[in-house]
Amino acid sequence: MTTPTGPSLRISAASIVVLCLIPFLFPDFSNATESFAVSPVDNFCARWFSSSIIRDEILYIDGGIQNYKGTNQSTPATGTSSSADNWLIKIPLSQSWDWKSNIVITGEPKNESNPRTGTTPPSLIRGTMFHGPANSTQVFAYGGSTYMNYSSPTFYFPDSSTYALWSYDYDSDGYPWAQHDISMPWKPNHGLDAEAVDQGLAFYLNGQIDWGTSQLTQGFNNNALYTPLDGMVVINLVDQTSVNISTPGLKNGPRVGGKMQYIDEIGNSGILVAIGGEIAEKPELADPGKGTMLSLATVDVFDIDSYLKDPKSNGTWYQQNTTGQVPEPRIDFCLTTVAAPDNSSFHIYLYGGYNPTQNNTAYDDVYILSLPAFHWTKVFINGATPRYGHDCHLAGKRQMLTLGGNITNFECDWEAKGIAVLDMSTITWGSVFLANETQYQVPQRLLGTIGGTVDGGATQRDPKAGWTDKMLKNVFAKKRNWDDSNDPALSKKGKKTNTRAIIGGVIGGVIGLVLLLALLYLVLKKRKRRNPHELPATESSPLPEELANEKKKYEMPGVNDEPAELPGPEAVELHAPRQAVEAPHDPIPAAAELPGTNVVQGGLHGIPHVRTPGDDLPELPVVHPGLRKPPSRTGMREVDKDEGRDIPT
Repeated sequence: MTTPTGPSLRISAASIVVLCLIPFLFPDFSNATESFAVSPVDNFCARWFSSSIIRDEILYIDGGIQNYKGTNQSTPATGTSSSADNWLIKIPLSQSWDWKSNIVITGEPKNESNPRTGTTPPSLIRGTMFHGPANSTQVFAYGGSTYMNYSSPTFYFPDSSTYALWSYDYDSDGYPWAQHDISMPWKPNHGLDAEAVDQGLAFYLNGQIDWGTSQLTQGFNNNALYTPLDGMVVINLVDQTSVNISTPGLKNGPRVGGKMQYIDEIGNSGILVAIGGEIAEKPELADPGKGTMLSLATVDVFDIDSYLKDPKSNGTWYQQNTTGQVPEPRIDFCLTTVAAPDNSSFHIYLYGGYNPTQNNTAYDDVYILSLPAFHWTKVFINGATPRYGHDCHLAGKRQMLTLGGNITNFECDWEAKGIAVLDMSTITWGSVFLANETQYQVPQRLLGTIGGTVDGGATQRDPKAGWTDKMLKNVFAKKRNWDDSNDPALSKKGKKTNTRAIIGGVIGGVIGLVLLLALLYLVLKKRKRRNPHELPATESSPLPEELANEKKKYEMPGVNDEPAELPGPEAVELHAPRQAVEAPHDPIPAAAELPGTNVVQGGLHGIPHVRTPGDDLPELPVVHPGLRKPPSRTGMREVDKDEGRDIPT
């Protein structure tokens, strides 16, 4: 992805044979120690055929083939060992990072068994992960195959295909993993997957079963052979149920190794776009090196609404021809999709992959398929590190994260953390992820084909070569009405429900109400003290006889709320001429009788009463320290903490 050296990497057929024979000829090649003795972070060399998903600003990576290196190795390619990755890896995306310096990667070992069933979550390759409904706290792992063979110390026999779906509850206080029986006879792998998060649905098209699928397939005499699967599995992730619908509308047979994308804004319920893949030469037992590669000059489109309205119809598939710089046929590439700011165009980014039927040619390139123009544009070619078996995701608003990938056999990934970053607007590779990156803008090189500006306004509203199926035009003419969502909890803008947050909010509200009532009580009590009122006269407390006929007397307020300045002499200008004033003729004031009560409270006649500051202050109030917890009432009970769910199997 840096220095141009050539369009592809050719891996000889002899190398592939050696790869298959090494586990048998050199059983010690795999790590002979317990698989959790080395860290997938500290001892990382390379990882491919893993599955991943982004959920609530966390990148989850599960399974895959992991190459480890010893901590004391002088060269990256020396002393490596391969095994299935038995860790769930997490990378936070809430803050910016540079994978060369300050990226945070944590690994959670999957060696703890379910306390209710005794099973441990599997570590598989070529599986997939799903985001799960927007209002849940679960991510899902579906399908996959075991890795290596009987001679590998890390090998374990594949478990039953009954539990092809697993969930991981990242907000659980208890055991986070759970297995689900979705009534499917097989655990597929290497298929095409997509997810409609807003509808709680996942889709898995075709795929295969192989030597590592279950004990029923252990009879395959070659772990490279496989049997392709018909149909598309539709999984309801809300209640963990599924149905396998037939795909008669697909003009090509079952495929493996292709990819599929969900675009929510097209049609009444969104569409699926299936790209690439390999068709088996023999439907019973296929060899990946002898199949037929699907041309990317044609893509398949599934109208989800056609299935939701009439599930018995199995939905409608359309085929559409593409134009432009069409990529070479390939499998095991990755796709991610981003929309123009105004949704006038949608862009599917394709990266890497390889062709097992053409000397295992691998690619390090990036193409963009723009819809509804259905036009391919080559935006990056001749990279230095062709790879396949990797994942990619749209992170933030405009960055594509690529994860892992097989580059050259037994060599460590030059991306030391197994992750790279592509700016999808400028088409620039780098190591820095920006959590608060600006809005996506359409790349300049696409505008000549689709029209408009970097902010949208695409004018090419039809395919360059016309509509291959005229009915598909009607699907694109429909715009998604988000107000008609059948389940607001699963809507595009829905948020997860956190039980502990709800309980905390209720308790906080009750405490706040109690404090408010207590404060109101104190204020009212203080006002009563400030404004004492005369008790009403009753028959038991008659007025004195001498006061009975007098008018009521009212005491002057103790505090002058409206002080006024005493009148003083009229102001005069300085330096005014002096004026003589005659003194009064009688300077002695008139005599006045002193009051009869000239002794203050606590004083004695003839003895002066000395007052000190503070004597005239009111009596200090009695202090009541803090609010006291009210006595419990009958019928009240404490709310227990959410201890997580353990889904019964």
